[in-house]
Amino acid sequence: MPTKRRTAKSREHRITPEALAAFKAGDSIRLHRALGLRPWQPSPLEADTGPVPWPPGSSGAVSWALACDLRAKLEAAAF
Repeated sequence: MPTKRRTAKSREHRITPEALAAFKAGDSIRLHRALGLRPWQPSPLEADTGPVPWPPGSSGAVSWALACDLRAKLEAAAF
């Protein structure tokens, strides 16, 4: 019996009005859900341009650049 091939869901982290509202409110849980982040990915609310707070190779360290990028986009959209 043939199987139906499915494509993987895209993990685009779009800046939506819901994400922007959560960012302005400082609600990390709503922001995480609105951006479609995985549980181990750091919140853009915690991200800054400073050094990575996790050990090299850890999940947090690997996704730190994404969190910083999302924070910059959120700040640009918010102000």
